Amino acid sequence: METKSGIYSHPGIFIEDHINRCLELLSFYLQRELPLISAEFVLSATLSVALHDFGKCTKYFQDYITGKGRRSEFSNHSLLSAVYTYYCAKKLISDPKLLSFSFVACKSHHTDPESFTSEFTFGEDEIERLNKQIKSIDQERTNIFISNLNLQEDVKKNLFLSKEEFMNKLLEIVKEIKSFRKSFRKCESKIEDFVKFQYLFSLLLDSDKTEAGAKSFTPKRVSCIPLHVVSRYKANNLSKSREIDHLREEAYKEILSKEVDLSKRIYSITLPTGMGKTLTGFAFALKLRELIKNEKGTMPRIIYSLPFVSIIDQNAEVLIKVLKTEFHEIEGRILIKHHHLSEPEFKEYEFSEARLLTEGWNSEIVITTFVQLFHTLISARNSEFRRFNKLANSILLIDEVQALPTKYWHLIREVLREVSKNLDVYIILMTATQPYLLEEAVELADPHVFRKRLDRIRVFINLEGVSLGQFVNSLEFKKDKTYLFITNTISSSKELYRLLKERMNEKICYLSTSVLPYERLRRIEEIKKGKYRFVVSTQLVEAGVDIDFDEVYRDFAPFDSLNQSAGRCNRNMERGKGNFYVIKLTDSEGKRFYSRIYDSVLCNITEEMLKGVKELSEPELTNLIEEYFCKVWEKITPDESKKILEAVKCFRFSSDDISIRDFELIEDDKYKQDVFVEINDEASEVWSRAKSIIGNLKKKKIDIFKAKEEFEKLKPDFYKFVVTVNIKENKPSCDEELKMFFVSRDMLKSYYNPETGFVEKGEAFFEV
Repeated sequence: METKSGIYSHPGIFIEDHINRCLELLSFYLQRELPLISAEFVLSATLSVALHDFGKCTKYFQDYITGKGRRSEFSNHSLLSAVYTYYCAKKLISDPKLLSFSFVACKSHHTDPESFTSEFTFGEDEIERLNKQIKSIDQERTNIFISNLNLQEDVKKNLFLSKEEFMNKLLEIVKEIKSFRKSFRKCESKIEDFVKFQYLFSLLLDSDKTEAGAKSFTPKRVSCIPLHVVSRYKANNLSKSREIDHLREEAYKEILSKEVDLSKRIYSITLPTGMGKTLTGFAFALKLRELIKNEKGTMPRIIYSLPFVSIIDQNAEVLIKVLKTEFHEIEGRILIKHHHLSEPEFKEYEFSEARLLTEGWNSEIVITTFVQLFHTLISARNSEFRRFNKLANSILLIDEVQALPTKYWHLIREVLREVSKNLDVYIILMTATQPYLLEEAVELADPHVFRKRLDRIRVFINLEGVSLGQFVNSLEFKKDKTYLFITNTISSSKELYRLLKERMNEKICYLSTSVLPYERLRRIEEIKKGKYRFVVSTQLVEAGVDIDFDEVYRDFAPFDSLNQSAGRCNRNMERGKGNFYVIKLTDSEGKRFYSRIYDSVLCNITEEMLKGVKELSEPELTNLIEEYFCKVWEKITPDESKKILEAVKCFRFSSDDISIRDFELIEDDKYKQDVFVEINDEASEVWSRAKSIIGNLKKKKIDIFKAKEEFEKLKPDFYKFVVTVNIKENKPSCDEELKMFFVSRDMLKSYYNPETGFVEKGEAFFEV
């Protein structure tokens, strides 16, 4: 019977049991056939996992974990673990970069990493603390822990502790570690090195957090997700009678019949809107997965990424229906949704475990947002790093790729190329308007062929500025037609809605982010069912929302946005030809609304291309897209991308200079705040539950960890009643307990219009 060390890593858990389980998980996660993987990398990751909690062997930590002492600076274990990992790894590993990566990974496994130039600094107080910690270690028990590790004997023998030797060499070790600062200060690393560090750090974090937080979880893969699930679903659920249905099927078959050369890792599916890219792209990803499995012996997970949460929920619903033709249990090991409001999958586990497994992307198919994907690719925080290893040998399906901010195109281009090459990642870019991002992508269907055959709309262009009042007065409506108006700002959408309402005696549907998600989702479903003839919206319906109108009016915007909006017009080719109008709306001072939100470079390129053009067919409109994106690539400045790329090469995660943490796919609007609106009984009940959690925490009926868990459970329902709006001039009261602005039911008239949402100062209020 194995003798235990008696050293604890967690309450009631021996350190060797925790580490051996971490090593098992590491073995499961580690993809040894990756281009960046060497024998030394594998050893470096193994040593990092084996020794990341070495610092818990001190008497200070053991007294704290067993309740005999308080937490103090001497019970902190990460720095000592990092120093000892370096000390042992140096005996076995020659690559200085790997040694530096292991040191930082161990040092930062409970915190976000800082700039590497600061990670390799030591103060006199830290060296003194390390000496005291080492002196307090029980050498015999620590070496029992080492002897119990499931490692090869020739590796293990280099890990045994000699306190005297370690203390004698401590200053020399510290000096060597401090010398790493020079190489990172010069910013001479390659993106490949950054990918390598992220992968190593991710393996450590994922192994540690999964072992500690989901002990009952046994990792396993679902090897077979057959391609026929898509064709079976299509046969049983989709219409086959319309002309658009035949075109969709033709595109589907053409893409699925394409010969695939696995040496090519980047693909694109460029099809006009309404051509069924969701199912076609997913089917091709399944085909690619099977080919890779058969040829390389690996099982790529499919990571399907989209720009908006609303589209994720919509697409996930479709894919769940597709998979249910083959599987009974879908959510969890086969498919998860992951975004900031998603509920944890893995229903067979406790909530905290299920959340941990969902956030760790432990599924064959992950449907997530651009923010989650690209902040995992370019990581700066532990929660992001942890998922990075799941990208290895994956298939990235990036839908609506044109929605990526142009200022980051150069950055994203370089990072995608590196992970594709070094992590054996396959990338499928999907859109109706393919940006000039990765020109080496293999096109799976000739977009020109389908563009020629899709002639669903006439496009009318008027670039003369027109006020909202003049525009509404110029409109003539036909009784048998449906109308969609897409504006650029919430203020212009509300004013347009008001003017149309004054003129007409018909119900109009209004959509914008000022309307609560609870109500917004209901209205979108009603629009899909044909309940409204008139809809006024901001650009939130522009991409991925499957709605269809006879006539669409779009305030001027960059070319790709115009094309996406045109996809809401006669989408299904059911009513002759639709009419799509491009107009330029102005405010009361003659200023154009589009200039408030869009990049002037993109707008200028679009205006130049459309100068003198009065009318276009749909094929003519879509054929201009390629020219537009070529011009955009030539004109956009790579400055923002270069700043982040420099930070990447310096491993500058956080600093006063531009750092990796400055990379934000969606920038926070400092003028906008979250506001909870108590619009109905359900909202009242949700708010009451949230207040109850805080109340129980204050009364010490629950601790802070339980309070956080309870709110996580509540969050999907809670945020149905939250809008993120500018409250600068109409500020509701703030609930001090929940740190959230709150509109109670008796204050609704002052702050929330049931038709148009949150009320800005001076805005006219009108009854339903």
